[in-house]
Amino acid sequence: MIKGIQHSSYTVSNLDEALHFFCDLLGLQASPIMEPRGERLNKLYKLQEVSQRLAAIRTPNNDIIHLIEYVSPKGERIDTTLCNPGVAHIAFEVDDIQKMYDDLTAKGMVFNHPPYWGGQKIEDIMGWGVCFLKGPDGIPIELMQAPE
Repeated sequence: MIKGIQHSSYTVSNLDEALHFFCDLLGLQASPIMEPRGERLNKLYKLQEVSQRLAAIRTPNNDIIHLIEYVSPKGERIDTTLCNPGVAHIAFEVDDIQKMYDDLTAKGMVFNHPPYWGGQKIEDIMGWGVCFLKGPDGIPIELMQAPE
C-alpha cells in the first residue's frame, strides 16, 4: 500500500544554476550538495559509471524535491512542452501570486502569461490564480494562489 510521495526529482544540466533558481529566486531551502556515485546507482538506474551532484530542496510544508545533475553519463535535452508525454511540471502554492509574478519578472524570468484568475467551474480552475514559467532546463513551473 502506498503511503505517500517521498520526493519528486528533476534532472538538471547545471545544479548550481538550478539552486540559484529554486533558492535565490523562489526562496526555498536546499541541503548541502551530495555527490553519489558507484555500483549501487549503476544497478538502480541501469546505467554505466553513474556520478551525480544532488541537492534536496525542502518546501515550507516539508515536501522534498531532488535536483540531480548527472556528471556521468551526460543526458540529452528533451522538449519540455507540457503536452509531450512524460513531461511533468511542479506547482507551488503561493500567498501573493501577483507579487511573485512582479518580483520574478523584474529579475528576468519570463512567464507564459500574467496570473490568470479562474471562475467557479472546474475547467476555470475553481477561482485559483495561476501562472506558468520555465525553470532551469525548461522545467515547467506553475504558481498557484488559492481563492479568497
